[in-house]
Amino acid sequence: MTLEPAIITGIFGGLTGFLIGYFIRKIISIILFAFGGVLSLITYLQYQGLISVNEGRVQYFTSTITSSIANSTTNIFLHSGNKFTMIPYWIHDLTIPFVGSMTVGITVGFIRG
Repeated sequence: MTLEPAIITGIFGGLTGFLIGYFIRKIISIILFAFGGVLSLITYLQYQGLISVNEGRVQYFTSTITSSIANSTTNIFLHSGNKFTMIPYWIHDLTIPFVGSMTVGITVGFIRG
């Protein structure tokens, strides 16, 4: 019994996880930067009196969007024909060294990114 396949799988999972975590961190940073810029611009324009913001409609819009996202992600995992609900068919693809190293890689990539 050799440990070579497990080590190679662990290294591959760790590197893949690191890249995924790094990518996620960078994308979140870019999105939040753009969102902050837009909100700053809207706040400045409202302060100058050039526009008026209906706060009730903004609150309704954001609650609708959040509910829609929550419902759509819930429906993905509850759909009976989904790959993620058929655990016996995909569980053999996930090995402990790969999943463990990928989890560590995503965490380190997210922290270092």
